Amino acid sequence: MGVVLVVEFPEASPSGREQAGERPAVVVGMPDFVGTPVYPGLILVPFTTRLDKLSGYTPELYPLYPVGVAGLTRPSAALTDQVRYVDHARLRNALGRMTEDEFEPIRKALQKMLPLG
Repeated sequence: MGVVLVVEFPEASPSGREQAGERPAVVVGMPDFVGTPVYPGLILVPFTTRLDKLSGYTPELYPLYPVGVAGLTRPSAALTDQVRYVDHARLRNALGRMTEDEFEPIRKALQKMLPLG
């Protein structure tokens, strides 16, 4: 977990608020850790650079990251409310890896949203 990749997120139809297009995303789940998945892919949290759109929203839901963290080239926020499965065919290249401390705000947000035990 914590690896940041460039990913091609597909356009949704009908369109909604989901992130689309080529953008960084952080790996938060790997189905092949559990077994052999039918469709190989990763579970990701996309980033956005539109930080102005997040003003006034709960910061725990949108952890902010400065340039340089795990290869990010612009200040970015992790959109932890947009967890997505993405097929391996949509993965482009790796940017870097977050430290445990950098990844912790994402982990905490996901644990609060997905209280599984």
